[in-house]
Amino acid sequence: MDNQFDLYLEAEKTEKLTPKQKLIFQSAIDLFSIRGYANTSTKEISEHAGVSEGSIFRKFKNKEELLMAILTPLTQKILPQDLNQFSQTAYQNGNLNLKYFLNSMINDRIGLFKYNHKIMKIFLNEFIYDQEIHDRLIESIPKKSFKQFNEVLDELKSKHLLIDWDNLEIFRFIASNILGYLIQHYIIVDPNKWDETLEINHVTDFIVRGLTPNK
Repeated sequence: MDNQFDLYLEAEKTEKLTPKQKLIFQSAIDLFSIRGYANTSTKEISEHAGVSEGSIFRKFKNKEELLMAILTPLTQKILPQDLNQFSQTAYQNGNLNLKYFLNSMINDRIGLFKYNHKIMKIFLNEFIYDQEIHDRLIESIPKKSFKQFNEVLDELKSKHLLIDWDNLEIFRFIASNILGYLIQHYIIVDPNKWDETLEINHVTDFIVRGLTPNK
């Protein structure tokens, strides 16, 4: 796998793939991103990889487990995974700052998705259209990340810098706007026809305004 798939280097299900299994994995990413998960058979994956279909099931018990092996390392990184990273994105010049926190987090997450474009496309398609996969992907986000995310949100609320909504509702509000941006520019529209920096700033400003308490 090339450097586009750096996120798999330490992933539990993919760090020790054999050369043949890497071909299967790469072929699944290629075909799922072009045809969609539901429209791709394990036979087509094996033919694309130039290996027997049975080679798939020696590592992954079924097609869904192969899909989850592709997507779970991405969900593991949707939120920063250490407290220091959260703290750094929440403070600017020593002061708690909602806009700085959201701008840092949004730019980092969009960068993560862009760098893994094919995997991002699979993620968005399955997250939106398959409720069972959607639920499994949400469940795979590390609980520690949610805990730290909640701690930052609670601190912002205590300083009256963040609207007093339920944290899960705030997470959904942020995620839905980021996903809407990604779908618009990476699933629907030619990415050469827009000003990326300007639009990311607009998305950030929109979210900040929506989450800033009325004074």
